[in-house]
Amino acid sequence: MLRRWFGRPRGEQGKPLAMNALRQVYLSLFDVQRAHALIDIAVTGVDARYQSIILGVDPEAGTVTVDEFFPRGFIGLPGQSLTVNARLDGSRRLSFVTHIIGRGRGDDGVEFYELMLPQTLDYNQRRGAYRLQLGHGGALTSEFRAANELRCVATVQDLSSTGIRLALPANEALDINEGDVLNRLQFEFAGRSFQCRADVRNVRSEADGDTVIGAAFRDLPMRERRSLERMIMQVQRQQAQQVSAAG
Repeated sequence: MLRRWFGRPRGEQGKPLAMNALRQVYLSLFDVQRAHALIDIAVTGVDARYQSIILGVDPEAGTVTVDEFFPRGFIGLPGQSLTVNARLDGSRRLSFVTHIIGRGRGDDGVEFYELMLPQTLDYNQRRGAYRLQLGHGGALTSEFRAANELRCVATVQDLSSTGIRLALPANEALDINEGDVLNRLQFEFAGRSFQCRADVRNVRSEADGDTVIGAAFRDLPMRERRSLERMIMQVQRQQAQQVSAAG
């Protein structure tokens, strides 16, 4: 069954599916299920937070089954949006946004929820490198070549010595997925140019149509990595001093 599902060439409305990304979603969530790891659930519009466990992942049906929410008392409705976080080994964490498909009751009388299987996951790990937020003003841009060698120009949202987050304009008709490689990625920071390849770690779509790409530097030389880290820390100190002076 899984082989047949992973081999499907197209998804809804005839759009090509990112099979590598979907396969990774299934395998990652299956690992969370197998480990009986607690998941944290935030319900849109509700202040309280809940916990549960994943009971099953069905790629054929496109669903994730989770146990009843704890503490008890909340009744989720079909279509209600959720943000799910799962803690993995060490400091790793994955999260995804989904919605409730329906609610049921098992043979033991315990309620469960069917959630929509997400197409992508956001991986977070406690970083040893400080991440400098650069905002959305477009002051710092980056260029790279996508898998089809198409030249792309994006805005840098944040930067560290180990990776970068880019916002690609909505008019860039590209199919970029987790696991892809950004070739000839280049950007200038603090008067110095950097160039390397980067591995795409996560991709998400913004409300304004932009695509946000999180990528980890693959072959940035250690000397340049250290130089970048020093410059980022210098900018961080300058920002802290400005905030302190303004206060």
